[in-house]
Amino acid sequence: MDLKDIQAPVERLLEKTNKVMKRELSSKVNLIKKITVLTPVNKGKKIRSTFLFLLARLNKTEHQHLPAIAACIEMLHLSSLIHDDVVDNSKFRRGKKTLNVNLGNYVSVLGGDFLFIHALYFLNTLEKKFLVDIVLSSVSQMIEGQILEVENNFNYNILPETYFLIVKKKTSALFAGIAQLIPTLNGDSRGLSNQFYQFGLNFGTMFQISDDILDIFSHNSGKDRFRDLKEGKMTLPYILLLRKSNGKVMKYLKNGDHEQLLDMFIKYNIRELCHREINKYYKKCVAFLTDFPDSTSRDFLINLLDFTRSRDY
Repeated sequence: MDLKDIQAPVERLLEKTNKVMKRELSSKVNLIKKITVLTPVNKGKKIRSTFLFLLARLNKTEHQHLPAIAACIEMLHLSSLIHDDVVDNSKFRRGKKTLNVNLGNYVSVLGGDFLFIHALYFLNTLEKKFLVDIVLSSVSQMIEGQILEVENNFNYNILPETYFLIVKKKTSALFAGIAQLIPTLNGDSRGLSNQFYQFGLNFGTMFQISDDILDIFSHNSGKDRFRDLKEGKMTLPYILLLRKSNGKVMKYLKNGDHEQLLDMFIKYNIRELCHREINKYYKKCVAFLTDFPDSTSRDFLINLLDFTRSRDY
């Protein structure tokens, strides 16, 4: 199922989210206007918002602030992407030139800061302290994960446990926080918060491993291929390749020989091995969903899981 089809049940909520973001990021400062024009504010896959809305439907969480919460999450995510592009000196994001290419690092950092602070400020105006607490916890872990990742750049001996810890903090923590919000918005009368949180962690881990595969094999991701290698990020495909080849690929890693590396990835079936890891988390996610009664919301969430584990963009 294509992502647009999966998003069909929550399309109106996604449209409301875009309207909230456009309203909240309006400014009389010309440079901020330019930043929002050059930043894909209302573009992107909106996976996190889709995840939020489909989970809300599954749990029968009807709340007036859902589009506003989604807008905050998207702004925080976009802020992290802008900062990542500066740190990684990236040239393309979602098929377009990055903000740092268009306006330079200094303005990009300020633009990312503006999105980050405004997202938290706007979330605080909803006057729901638990929302701020959950999101702040997620963001704190995201930053910690990013620092841990930088600490391990070009670490060819990185342990799988360290990689998964980075993933848990940098990517999965936000999905976990989003999932945790759903029962909390309902008062969590059934004590589901921890189960939802774990579901979000598992989904986020699936998502990140899938992203790491795309970095090597996909021509449709909208980003430079082999960017992780250029930045020194030893993701799961590289960890598995080093292990399976007994370190024979080290010279190709250090030289950035993409063609030889691609041959080695194919030779040692690394994509298939990564998908085995994805499937472990996929099964845990499905097990969580099957505890809920049969419904279209559950079906669409399973479709989202299927899209995430096999996506090419």
